[in-house]
Amino acid sequence: MKTSWVVITLLLTVTGLAKAVPPQNPEQVNTMIEELKSLHQQGVELHRDYDSEDPAQRKACQAEHAGLGAQATELRNRAAKLPELAYRVNLTMAANDAVGCVSCTSDGSDCDAIPAALKRVDRQMKAGTEAAGGD
Repeated sequence: MKTSWVVITLLLTVTGLAKAVPPQNPEQVNTMIEELKSLHQQGVELHRDYDSEDPAQRKACQAEHAGLGAQATELRNRAAKLPELAYRVNLTMAANDAVGCVSCTSDGSDCDAIPAALKRVDRQMKAGTEAAGGD
């Protein structure tokens, strides 16, 4: 039990410090955010327009939106390589949700998690800017 508290305290400390770090390449992070917003919007529209339970609609969806899954997977791979832990974790998680969000075989529930992840990244960006002496 004592070990658990030590681990939890350490994780909270590391996470808190990571949030106050500005990204090494803000443009790269901003580009990923824009890509995630676009994938989210496309996924929401895809699930509005197609029923994943209907084989004919699922096939039509896959034909029309074939590249979205690869785009989301590639974004997830790029996010996983970010040097700052807080951005890497939140953007990778959001991109992983985007993979499910744009999948014609899913129910679209993965789309729900993306806006919250983007808000966390936005808060990190603002905290990092303030910690660096900006704004």
